[in-house]
Amino acid sequence: MSFVSQQFPWLAALAERGLLRQLLSRRDHVFGFSGARAHYINSRVRLLALLFAVLTPLWIPVDYFLLERDQFLLMSIVRLLFSMGLLMLYAVPETGVRLFQARRRLVVLMLLPTLFHLLTQSILKDAASNELLLCYSFLPFLIIVMHCIFPLALTEGVGLAVLTITLLSLGELYQGALFSVRGLIDLWLMLLIMGVAIWAQLSQLHMQLRLFNEATTDPLTGLLNRRTLMKQLNHVQQQSLRTGRPMSLMMLDLDHFKQINDRFGHQGGDRVLELFAQILQQQVRSSDYVSRFGGEEFLVLLTDARQQDALQLAERILNGCRTSKVALEDCREIRFGVSIGVAQLDGTTSVEDCLSQADAALYQAKTQGRDRVVLAGLGADRE
Repeated sequence: MSFVSQQFPWLAALAERGLLRQLLSRRDHVFGFSGARAHYINSRVRLLALLFAVLTPLWIPVDYFLLERDQFLLMSIVRLLFSMGLLMLYAVPETGVRLFQARRRLVVLMLLPTLFHLLTQSILKDAASNELLLCYSFLPFLIIVMHCIFPLALTEGVGLAVLTITLLSLGELYQGALFSVRGLIDLWLMLLIMGVAIWAQLSQLHMQLRLFNEATTDPLTGLLNRRTLMKQLNHVQQQSLRTGRPMSLMMLDLDHFKQINDRFGHQGGDRVLELFAQILQQQVRSSDYVSRFGGEEFLVLLTDARQQDALQLAERILNGCRTSKVALEDCREIRFGVSIGVAQLDGTTSVEDCLSQADAALYQAKTQGRDRVVLAGLGADRE
């Protein structure tokens, strides 16, 4: 990795921020990003579908002067059918689209002009020598260029590229020109342009990931912000209602944080917040969600976890804080503790009620001496 860091510092930076895996595969995308990307992809699919649906029939008068009567009639029918298919694709609603639906519509968008190209190749095979018909030979390259405007992960882009180029090559194969000099040149150009298109897809995805992360995470700690976690709370609760799996909420507040800021300054307080965020991320599972709820207050959503599981995690967090310290440049050290309130989130409790219960348990932990965890409804604390 050191060689990569030296030769390709931008690649190492992406890997450190976890963006590299998100560029390679959609499976590593954070919660909420799939929905935003689905809307982005679907809106552009509809825009391109409408654009081509309008422009395609406008070429019929040109075909009238270029083609024989039989070819003109066939081509007009194909153009009208193609335009109708695109209008149907445009008519798909833009709201409430999930990612797999948006990706499926993107595939359809690429298949329709590819099918149109194959049909035109069949219709025009006897008129291929007419120089005025060269405009049809540019359609495969236009289809490939369309890939550029969609933010796709590498696996998605390569899969769509293989499908598109394979189907486009069928026309050359049907005419027996795929392995001719011109056929190989066209194939090389398609692969070259497709490579540029995939790079553009990754660039768009990278930009969207950065903007999404900035909008959904806390800039100091890198944890989810309050708005994002509240959306996730409602989403996970709906899943819990369907599956019957328990969930727990943990509200945490750093003890005497104002005194830390007064004594060590806000820079020292920020260092404490950063270290505490690291402790939380180290202790929770990958399926859990951690948020900076505001100031020195944090919220952890534990999926598929009962109260006992949450209490055990809280104990580990308490021990992690007790054994940690922030070393300042002037050789001073900052030690800190945390108070924790735990509540169960189930189908009989709303998100707001569960937050209130966790907050009440946290208040009990504060009044009982801090540096402890209290379970909502019981008032029993653990030190």
